Amino acid sequence: MQDFFRTHKKAKWTGTIVLGLLLVVVVVLSVFDWNSLRPMLTREITAKTGRPASIDGDLKVHLWSWNPSAEVNGLRLENPKWAERSLMFGAKRITISVSLGRLLRGQIVLPQVDLLEPTINLERDSKGRASWELGTRSGAPNHDTKPAKLPAVRRLFIEDGKLHVVDQIRKLTFSGSLVAAERAGKQDASAFKIRCSGSLNARPFRLDADGGPLLALEPDKPYAFSARISASDINLESHVTVPRPFDLSALDIKFLVTGEDLADVYYLTGLALPNTPKYRLSAVVHVAGTTFTIDDLKGRLGSSDLAGHGQVQTAGARPKLTADLSSITLNIADLAPTLGEPAHKTSSPENDAAHGQPPAAKARKAAAAQPETAPVSAAQNARLLPDADLQINRVRGMDADVTYKAGAVRAPKVPMKEVSFHLVLDNGLLTMNPLSFVLDQGKFSGNVQIDARQDIPVSDIDMHIDDVDLSQFKSATMRQAPLEGVMLGRLKLRGTGTSVHKFAAASDGAMSVVIPHGQISDVIAEFTGINVLRGIGLLLSKGETKTEIRCGIMDFKDRQGRLSTTTVFVDTSNVLITGRGTINLDNEALDLALQGDPKKLRLLRLRSPISLHGTLLHPAIGIEADKLAGQAGVAIALGALLTPVAAAIAFVDPGLAKNKDCSTVLSQADAGVQN
Repeated sequence: MQDFFRTHKKAKWTGTIVLGLLLVVVVVLSVFDWNSLRPMLTREITAKTGRPASIDGDLKVHLWSWNPSAEVNGLRLENPKWAERSLMFGAKRITISVSLGRLLRGQIVLPQVDLLEPTINLERDSKGRASWELGTRSGAPNHDTKPAKLPAVRRLFIEDGKLHVVDQIRKLTFSGSLVAAERAGKQDASAFKIRCSGSLNARPFRLDADGGPLLALEPDKPYAFSARISASDINLESHVTVPRPFDLSALDIKFLVTGEDLADVYYLTGLALPNTPKYRLSAVVHVAGTTFTIDDLKGRLGSSDLAGHGQVQTAGARPKLTADLSSITLNIADLAPTLGEPAHKTSSPENDAAHGQPPAAKARKAAAAQPETAPVSAAQNARLLPDADLQINRVRGMDADVTYKAGAVRAPKVPMKEVSFHLVLDNGLLTMNPLSFVLDQGKFSGNVQIDARQDIPVSDIDMHIDDVDLSQFKSATMRQAPLEGVMLGRLKLRGTGTSVHKFAAASDGAMSVVIPHGQISDVIAEFTGINVLRGIGLLLSKGETKTEIRCGIMDFKDRQGRLSTTTVFVDTSNVLITGRGTINLDNEALDLALQGDPKKLRLLRLRSPISLHGTLLHPAIGIEADKLAGQAGVAIALGALLTPVAAAIAFVDPGLAKNKDCSTVLSQADAGVQN
């Protein structure tokens, strides 16, 4: 019993001592000057962020509550010295409260966060240094940065906030205002609001976000909000779900984006996407740390559909896009903006119908509004090869691995049925290998490489024409194709330039086309200069007489954008067609001539060559009346022309040397005999 009383008495004294100590702590804390902690706090902030920090106002702490709070007045965080604006973050007053009950259970929940007149200035220079890269004084890129896991906030209030962003890598400047407020009503689906406006790339920008009340937020339950972004013609609508509120490393996003050119989305995402016609795309994005998984991507680019899935990885020196894309039907005209041509100002049938106007009626109305003839100067100045410059800084700013396939193709002048490519972009080196255009019979295939790792890109093109059946090329008014047979060829060019036109104008290489065997309409054969009267008669009567092609070869050498003929001849049963001339890829001027030598006696001959002049986009055919062709023997002509043919055939396909038709012509030329 005595032991019990001694123990009870000891416990009583212990409780008294603890209570006394608590009273001492309460008294001390009640009279404690919290401002004395400002130097220590600013040193800690400076050490953690790598940015000079200061607190110019009072530091206040209110401990005696289930939600203790702290108030910081005049907090400033400086930018690196290279930044245009010295201040990175500042606020007149910051008030933060913490849920004591949640904290005792190991959870950080902030019942209230109030920011009065916050100012945020974020900058990135042309070297890639970013003021928001905390932890270093210079702001050097930190490729291991992960999305922030923020504490759950029940009430967020931002008053008179200002945001300024300069990104010299993206050529982006944004200035706007930040306001966040909410009503206490728990049933209000838009109780939480953010309104931000300003400019993006010198164009109007607006961000609106609405969500449910944060008062009802639970740390372990998903929180959803909607966000809308408009920037010039870009309109983005999204629905965002945060599985664990304020843990920004995990998000689920559904979005719909529309606009005039998909390349402009670069200013929002930093991804170097291609130029396109009008687009409408939707997808579901799952965010896990630095990985963005894109599912159920679908929509339209111009009048072409697009679907697929992919992934964006933001860790590393550059973001990397990996995607597998496809189209049920591709309109080949929708590829024009990718090469630098303006998008065609035509609507898709779906859009026309949606506006209550049939496509045919709309087309008639548009045609009626056009002048009957286009100005001559516009036609003369038009170019076939586009001259839009490649955005080198964008190409260097990301990596990519993208495959694409179109199962059907709309190409009015070419019987094309499939397009596919595999694109790889690695540190400024872009390759498309393979690149394939499949026709009804035959295909164009090869590879393209653009090296943008230097100031002026260096490009290489190596494309093959494989077993293309010429009989598939005819207009709807023709009863038969003008040419029949199989065509093979190769185009190999290398050059420098920031656009398709500049590259072509500075390129070196070769282009060869071979028709080992086929048939040619007498209309074409006769019009090369043998019997003009008979040729006109065949044309007017739509005659279907054909002449056998024993071997046809066209071979050009390219030097600094000037294609010059080395060999042009088509050996038919009745006519040997030869040619000469140049194609200037800089001004796109044509200077070609074809000459026909008869194999049989003609009573009427046209000794003047047929000329092809004008431009690539607007060629013109005529007769060189002031130039009389020399009447050299056919055997002599062949002997002179076929000297470089073996090299041309090997360039296209070494197997052609054994082709019975071309090999016969070659052997006859070597013997100096022509049957």
